[in-house]
Amino acid sequence: MPPPPPGDRPDRTAAGPEPGLTAGVRAAAAGEHLEATLREIVEAAVAHADATYGAMGVLTADGRELDRFVIVGMDDTVRAGIGRPPAGAGILGLLVERPEPLRLADLGAHPASVGFPPGHPPMASFLGVPVCVREQVFGHLYLTEKRDGGEFTAADEEAVQALAAAAGLAIGNARLAEAAEQRRVWTQAAVEVSTALLSGAEPVAALESIVQQVVALTGADGASLLVAREGDPDALTILASAGVYAGELEGVRVPLEDTHVGRVHRSGVGELVEDMSADPVRGRHAEVAVELTRGARSGVVVPLGRSLGTLVCVRGEDREPFGADVLDALTSFATQVTVALELARSQRRERELQVQADRDRIARDLHDHVVQRIYATALSLDRIARSLEEADPYAARRVERSVDELDETITQIRSAIFELHDPADAPDHLGLRLTDVVTRVTENSGLDCRVDVTGDVDGLTGALAHDLLAVVRELVTNAVRHARASRLTVRVDAGPPGGADVTVVVADDGRGLPAVPLRSGLDNLTDRAQRRGGRLAVRSAPGGTEVTWTVPRPA
Repeated sequence: MPPPPPGDRPDRTAAGPEPGLTAGVRAAAAGEHLEATLREIVEAAVAHADATYGAMGVLTADGRELDRFVIVGMDDTVRAGIGRPPAGAGILGLLVERPEPLRLADLGAHPASVGFPPGHPPMASFLGVPVCVREQVFGHLYLTEKRDGGEFTAADEEAVQALAAAAGLAIGNARLAEAAEQRRVWTQAAVEVSTALLSGAEPVAALESIVQQVVALTGADGASLLVAREGDPDALTILASAGVYAGELEGVRVPLEDTHVGRVHRSGVGELVEDMSADPVRGRHAEVAVELTRGARSGVVVPLGRSLGTLVCVRGEDREPFGADVLDALTSFATQVTVALELARSQRRERELQVQADRDRIARDLHDHVVQRIYATALSLDRIARSLEEADPYAARRVERSVDELDETITQIRSAIFELHDPADAPDHLGLRLTDVVTRVTENSGLDCRVDVTGDVDGLTGALAHDLLAVVRELVTNAVRHARASRLTVRVDAGPPGGADVTVVVADDGRGLPAVPLRSGLDNLTDRAQRRGGRLAVRSAPGGTEVTWTVPRPA
């Protein structure tokens, strides 16, 4: 652009800048609310350049389009007649593409002009300058319709550029402050979630809190946390959800193959997704989820680690898409949450191991000290009772009742010992454990013992496996102490995987049950069977006893 003629140059010999320019700079330096600051700068530019109308167009964070407008010189009636503010077409779009000062004598004569909407006041002269700091462009300052009917001068342009620079500083500072506040909010949210997790909060409640925090911080329409389920390696399942259709989405499967969620879960790298409707969903509420994904365009997907899950946020078609700033903030938040989840998992496992160690110690002490002493006392009393059978039958029966009571006490203690062990984990090599139990109980008893284990024993669930060990131990113990047998047969049939019954049969060739047997031990076995929908059957005669314990095998 050629230098302006002498008459158009600003008067640098004056006592100082004009009042409008001073007001604009002071407004920028005051650091008040951004909207009010920008309005004062536009008013200062209008007053200094003697324009009829002024506006400040602020760009989006990516600098691609206009985000908002601050307009001076139009009343509410005129604004209502124009309708929505400019979107960045025509001359305004040209300035967005080429952020350089532009002075026009006739706005409508420029090739890039697209005219005015109905109700828009006539405008001829135009001055537009970029609002920037260094190389970063924040928006543009526009002035139109010089009041004296002439053109805007180079002096006007230079003064308005100074005001635009002040506006750039104000916008830049405001965005820095906004970014700092956003970081503080995200950090505070991560701290709250971490504190809840590490203080022993329920994991599911903590995960629900995470997705609720994410919806609030990202402005998403909905957010979901997906985890891998055991036995389902080809999909993730929504464990916690917040926002739109939150209740209906929980439990829905999202396949890993050919989906954004699957790609992020496997790669461990977060992504911005333009169209989340490409991700299919399957499950109990699949029809509801399909409706949601059809309306959900923009999405952001970040991983929480392969062993933990994946976090997904969505916005509808009518919402502004997620930006890179949301992806960065959510990735940082997810990283902190992942660390807290891992620490909470380690703490929980450590507590479980400590509790189990205490239980094992208590069970060991009960078995090695309490049970053995009671057992030795019962054996001594049993010998006394036998020696008194001929001399004093009444005293012998009283001693035998005491022995039976001690046997019942031992049975109850053994049941307590089994309950102390973790019923959720099945013992390793259950078939060998069953054989070992029989061997230990019959040791030094003189019994000729046979053990037969068939079926898928090692495939039994944890609780049923522990019940099976307890039943075999109790039945064999009863036979050793009371049957006075020479042979003992133990048969365990676990059946095929996923069907049939689990059966335990213990048979001896002893004296059979007494006419009025002490039922407490058998009652315990009956209760174990009935809790699982099974039964206990007893056949007894002077030539021996056979006890059958049967329960359905879980599918």
